[in-house]
Amino acid sequence: MLAWTLIVAASLIWNLRQQSHTNNTQLKAQVEAIHSINMEYRNWIIHNGGVYVPVTDRTPRSPWLSHIVDRDIKTPSGKELTLLNSSYVFRLIQENMAASGAEVKLHISSLKPINPMNQADAWETDALESFAKGVKEKATIDITPDGKTYFRFMRPMVTDGYCLKCHARYGDKVGDIRGGVSIALPIDKVIAAANAERNSLILGHSLIWGLGLFGLFIGGRRQKQSILTIEESEAQVTLLTNSIAHAIYGVDLDGRCTFANDACIEILGFNQQSELLGEEMHSLMKHSHKDGTICLKEECRILRGLHDGKSVHVEHEMFGRKNGEFFPVTYWAYPVILEGEIKGGVITFIDITEQLLIKDELKTSQRLLDSIIENIPVMVFLKDAKNLRFEMFNRAGEALLGYARADLIGKNDYDLFPKEQADSFTQNDRIVLQSHQLLETLEEKVKTANGDIRWLHTFKIGLYDKNNQATHLLGTSLDITDRKHAEDSLRESEHKLAEAQRMAHLGHWEQDIATQQITCSNEVYRIYELNQYDFPGTQAALLKRTHPEDVHLVKAAYAASLNSHSPQQIEYRIVGNNGHIKYVQQKYEVVYDSDNKPIKIKGTVQDVTTLKQAQQTLLEHQKVLENALEGTIHTVTMAVELRDPYTGGHQRRVADLACSIASKMGLDENRIHGVRLGAMIHDIGKIGIPAEILSKPSKLTPVEMQLVREHATMGFNILKDIQFPWPIAEIAHQHHERVDGTGYPNRLRGDAILLEARIVAVADVVESIASHRPYRPTLGLQAAIDEIKNNRGTLYDALAVDACLEILNAGFEFT
Repeated sequence: MLAWTLIVAASLIWNLRQQSHTNNTQLKAQVEAIHSINMEYRNWIIHNGGVYVPVTDRTPRSPWLSHIVDRDIKTPSGKELTLLNSSYVFRLIQENMAASGAEVKLHISSLKPINPMNQADAWETDALESFAKGVKEKATIDITPDGKTYFRFMRPMVTDGYCLKCHARYGDKVGDIRGGVSIALPIDKVIAAANAERNSLILGHSLIWGLGLFGLFIGGRRQKQSILTIEESEAQVTLLTNSIAHAIYGVDLDGRCTFANDACIEILGFNQQSELLGEEMHSLMKHSHKDGTICLKEECRILRGLHDGKSVHVEHEMFGRKNGEFFPVTYWAYPVILEGEIKGGVITFIDITEQLLIKDELKTSQRLLDSIIENIPVMVFLKDAKNLRFEMFNRAGEALLGYARADLIGKNDYDLFPKEQADSFTQNDRIVLQSHQLLETLEEKVKTANGDIRWLHTFKIGLYDKNNQATHLLGTSLDITDRKHAEDSLRESEHKLAEAQRMAHLGHWEQDIATQQITCSNEVYRIYELNQYDFPGTQAALLKRTHPEDVHLVKAAYAASLNSHSPQQIEYRIVGNNGHIKYVQQKYEVVYDSDNKPIKIKGTVQDVTTLKQAQQTLLEHQKVLENALEGTIHTVTMAVELRDPYTGGHQRRVADLACSIASKMGLDENRIHGVRLGAMIHDIGKIGIPAEILSKPSKLTPVEMQLVREHATMGFNILKDIQFPWPIAEIAHQHHERVDGTGYPNRLRGDAILLEARIVAVADVVESIASHRPYRPTLGLQAAIDEIKNNRGTLYDALAVDACLEILNAGFEFT
């Protein structure tokens, strides 16, 4: 009996302890699952910088996020969205759960709350203080002032780099414990069931010896009560998951669905949970990679993570709906582990279609803005409002200041410019930020990296946050250095122009066509010898000063300028006060309006009397010089002829034919005159050749031939130092060169040979063949024609040959 009693007592004690352990394990597993879901959800929000939702009375703009530049955005469809951080979303979930009647309480709290609603209660304060000492979590049973009993669980939230987007402003640093999320699970019913179970165990063990059947009955009742308790807990978890907007489903180790919340059922296009339960979710959803290719089961990171007992987060893959439509998702998968054993997994996912569209729009807009700023031909810069350090510079700014962008970012004006300039720039910046007004500086100078001074036209304006606090200063500067130099040059040029007009005897005038009124510069009055105060401002008054024989010329030029739409120039005579004659040159130009109607005539008039007299004198002197030069050439030709009569007559005949060829080829009179003079002495170098060689009646030896060929270079050396207005020396030097480079003395080819020399070469060959030579009689004109025809373009210039043939065919004869 005693032994049986000990056995029953031991069984009772073991069952009571096991009951307590099981209840605590189940309660902790529930709160850990709830905590994991919410923390994974919060971490996704944090790592993605928050979520955007429509602005409503339920989700107004958060004043705690007003310092974030992109807190409020507008979608391409015009919908206004506001940024929610994880705390904001968590609070909305709390409110939804409370409104839905959920007994599970979730609360985010902190010892230093930003939002007063996040103030920690006594239990949370104790937990947070213990976290600061290194404790990793707190889980206890707590009785609230209203008499209800809760299983409370809390873990710390540690600040990471992503949190600083919101919390850096409030002094938080990476690694700080900024608060925690507490879960309060009501357990009054669980305790009641546990007490009933304990009583049942005691009673059962007391009566088990004699009341086995009754004990079984009590055991069944206990089992039913436990099932009801579990069902109530499951209902609470279901309510929690359905109150979350994200899609959530559970799977067993084979990947088959064990539950799905309403959001999951709706997103996947099903009507009820029963359509998913037991289904293999990987195949049902046609799980695919980001690029649309099917993801094999062995590649599925959800299934691999569950089997490895590891959480998985994927930013972008594809799920399929019931109707076959695919959509992009972000998902989290984490294993459910009970008592060290993996039981399955919970997967949370969201449709990120609109999020991707918004991101693409934002990226496109940002790229466009960046491209505009980068390529605009005006310096654009951005400074932070606190320290006035440069945060942005475009390409034009680099080029203007002469610094690389890396050398500009992070610097202020004192790092780049002399103190006097930096003081001025900084003072203007502070004025802009304080006044909230645009500041335009028409001219300011800066010293560039290489020491140059540049002049800028600058605009500056402040940028402010939602609280009207200055965050940045935006500026643009246009380089007006060239314009300023041009303005300075223009002013100087205007002064010089007035002085030049006075010195050049050049005046200008302007006539309004509608009124016929003429206004003149002072120099016009001086040229026409008019009193400007008595001048009536009419064309007739000016015509009275015009020489009677030239009046018709002036009127014709005036009419032509109106009719031809082109400037006109005329030179005519005017009569001075004492009857003396002046020569003036006048230019006209008509100005037209947008309808091509003439509105005024502008003109200049210059006294060219002195110039005319100088030109006349110059022409007379030039004529004397030309006569003297031609006389010299004639004298030289006569000297050559006295020494070698053949050479003298040859040069004259070549000159006649060469001039005819040049004229046929269209050369002007001055150039033709140069051809004549060059041809007249093209063989002057033969003065240096012994007369017995020149008049030798037999064939020359090679040595004699080489000596004769030196006459081209000798002639060049004789003539090269004489300042002819024509290439006389080169004609003598090149008249034996040939187009194909076989000539002498320098074997020149093609256009390297002077055109005048090519013309003289053709005339020289024709005359030589057609005339008598000391060593042979004439070969006849036809032989000369055959020679230049056969070697046209090879030895002789093609155009010169064509012109020569045309002249000879027309009956040209040597005289």
